[in-house]
Amino acid sequence: MNKQQPTTNKQLRVILVRHGQSTYNAQKRYQGSCDDSVLTDKGHQSAYQTGVALKTYSVDAIYTSPLRRTQETAKDILQAFAKDIPLQTHPCLQEISMPGWEGLSFEYVREHFVEEYRCWKEKPHEFAFIDSSFVTSHLSLAKSTNSLQVTDNKPSRTKQFFPVLDLYEKAGRFWQEILPRHAGQTVLIVSHAGTIRALIGTAIAISPARYHTLQQSNCGVSILKFSHPFDQSAKLEAMNFTTHLGEVLPKLKEGKHGLRLLLVPSSGANPNSIEKLAVFLHKEAIAFCISTDFNNNQHIAEKILQYHPSTIHLHTLQRDLPQLWQQTIQSCSIDSTSLTTGLVVADDTIIQQMLGQVLELSADQQENLQLISGTMSIVHYPVAHRKPVLQALNISSTELH
Repeated sequence: MNKQQPTTNKQLRVILVRHGQSTYNAQKRYQGSCDDSVLTDKGHQSAYQTGVALKTYSVDAIYTSPLRRTQETAKDILQAFAKDIPLQTHPCLQEISMPGWEGLSFEYVREHFVEEYRCWKEKPHEFAFIDSSFVTSHLSLAKSTNSLQVTDNKPSRTKQFFPVLDLYEKAGRFWQEILPRHAGQTVLIVSHAGTIRALIGTAIAISPARYHTLQQSNCGVSILKFSHPFDQSAKLEAMNFTTHLGEVLPKLKEGKHGLRLLLVPSSGANPNSIEKLAVFLHKEAIAFCISTDFNNNQHIAEKILQYHPSTIHLHTLQRDLPQLWQQTIQSCSIDSTSLTTGLVVADDTIIQQMLGQVLELSADQQENLQLISGTMSIVHYPVAHRKPVLQALNISSTELH
């Protein structure tokens, strides 16, 4: 990773890290804001690896969620730093509150809360629980970790609670409070998948309706840069970087099926970075490649594909590739039995527009995505619902930019 350069202005760099694998992650249960889940051995190891990867950054302050799994992660990162930085907990960094589902398995929720689950996945901004402060809980977790008892207690009063909207509101309050404190500094935040989605979403104008669009892997690293301490808008420089954990590409959250696109911006790319990218991807199965016949895109695509002789390479003269792709993906049938990976090499503007479509950003808001030459971004189109997921932004073989 590159060492932080001396600050020449008031820009604030924020490094976001999701906690390491927890016991509930391993058991495939909803965690929410409950504090029953702690790090597994794998979670501790990944947290330490993350600290090693980040130790060249000059971190001025560390904020964590109050929950144990994030504080354990932060302590492991600090151990790798080999330096003493106080850990500051903040209530707005706590994970999304899921009062009716916490402790339940993903499978149980899919089977027993069918309509609610559909709303959660397709319209997260409209998803609501009965406010837990007005509810006599209808769920009790048995002492056995594999046994759940469901009772029929009725809520004493009814008041809707919208978890995603609540999380976004807390994220906004966090930025408002913290940014003015750290102008020109580097701040590390160790939090949760949902919270980091909301923090990034509020910083680069992603709607709560697109809450599920950003994948957050355990110990995945993201970076935001704020130009002014009193302006909550930022540029996203990296998202869900997991190479330091030994992964070439982030593991698919929605299952190993559907369509995955590797998006490579070509503007300013140098031969050395392209060669590194080719070596980085040489074991990945790439079924097809699309490159635009502008600048040096076709040549760059061929260099990346030098270890993939059987990949189908398509060229297009169309500058409206994002629009054509959107129309194509909406009309085609995605294979539900396997995963197909494709490569797209195009000018930065085209890649930015494609990412903007995924996140539903306006043309002006797309400027919040800072593309870096020699890196790639990854979009996954799962079969279960065709809304795409941004798996990563600006990842490369060895360095987090």
